[in-house]
Amino acid sequence: MRIGNLISGLLLIVAGELLFLANLGYCSWVSFYELSKWWPVLLIIFGFGILSKGRVPYLIAYLIVILSVGSVGVYAVQTDRTENNTTSAKSSISITRQQYSDVKKGHLSLDYGGGKLSVASGGTGDLLKGQFNNKPVVNNVSANLETLNVDLQPSGHAWFPAHNKIDHWQLLLSPDITWLLDIDTGAVDGNIDLTGIPLQRLNCDIGAGNINFKLGNNGTRSKLNIEAGASNVTLQIPNDTGVSILIDGALKADNLDTLGWDRIDNKYYSPNYQQAISKVDCDIDISAGNLDVQY
Repeated sequence: MRIGNLISGLLLIVAGELLFLANLGYCSWVSFYELSKWWPVLLIIFGFGILSKGRVPYLIAYLIVILSVGSVGVYAVQTDRTENNTTSAKSSISITRQQYSDVKKGHLSLDYGGGKLSVASGGTGDLLKGQFNNKPVVNNVSANLETLNVDLQPSGHAWFPAHNKIDHWQLLLSPDITWLLDIDTGAVDGNIDLTGIPLQRLNCDIGAGNINFKLGNNGTRSKLNIEAGASNVTLQIPNDTGVSILIDGALKADNLDTLGWDRIDNKYYSPNYQQAISKVDCDIDISAGNLDVQY
């Protein structure tokens, strides 16, 4: 067997093996990075081919392939397990008021690959509580002056995650502090109920899916920025909350013109916008999706 055919064939086999293991959830992108350190093995095989005058006996070639596939598989799975075990991966999180007694504001960043996402108001004793099924979550928690900073992301990013089990994140936020939320998701089925939670800003970047937002009744002025692909977005806002909605993007359908709101160019205002104590200002950019405003 020619040495060039052996190397190219071996690379394709190993790449296919890693993608297959990733699809089954046994390894992640970390394994791809770690295996890139194995490139000197190609020099060894190439040098062996030169000594053999450019050809490798088929028996030895197949033996190299079998050993390589087995070694790569074991190394990839073990590397991913080691990576997950050395981080602060958890299936739940609880941040109490006692831990951060001086904070008045919370900044929550979610890097959520896809699945089901639920956010709602929690009790007064906990600043944040979370339950994460299927895949543990890596968290980074810190406090800067009076602001609590929480970053949450999956412990491993599998390639083609649609083939894996569905992740479900459930988060409860304290209504005693003002929140800034940054949510970045792939394909999601979400319910974000922020009723009664002081919300300063919510940035949400949605790949695709169905997501429902409940806002208002918090006595503050909130800013909502939504960027979404092929998504169905529902806004549920109580009618005592003043609302403005700026529409960007190519919506397939919306019900804004049926609400009887004032319209200036692409911006809509609820009739009570100026007088309302609680206000929500929305900037919505949805490509090929639907918007349903329930007011």
